[in-house]
Amino acid sequence: MAICNLDPVTLQTNRSTQIDTAIGASGLLKFYTGANPADPSVAATGTLLATLTCSATFGVVTAGVSGGAAAYLTANAITSANGVATGTPGYARLETSAGAGVVDLDVGASGSGASVIMTPDTITSGAPVNVTSLVITE
Repeated sequence: MAICNLDPVTLQTNRSTQIDTAIGASGLLKFYTGANPADPSVAATGTLLATLTCSATFGVVTAGVSGGAAAYLTANAITSANGVATGTPGYARLETSAGAGVVDLDVGASGSGASVIMTPDTITSGAPVNVTSLVITE
């Protein structure tokens, strides 16, 4: 019988690095109403509420610790933009600058525990949309 023991910390850190690399330079963060589709390679569902541009270098990967904290990817600054429709985001999608989906994330207000924290947590057409933090935890 073969045994395969994998180091989960290394795998988590590598996945975070792969997400960071896949987003690439000046990726996009798009907010949609409703539930996210099966995976980010599928066309987005819901109404597009806003599109924000990420930094030229998307984020910073913090390696996990064996028996302790998980690896995570923290986004660098994300440029504010005005909403293009009014609604409550059901999810946010990180895309490459060319529009290819990379990862779908939950959205919420401060203290919600969501991956994307925004203020306010609703979007109004023509009003600024600000992301307080974006952290993808493995």
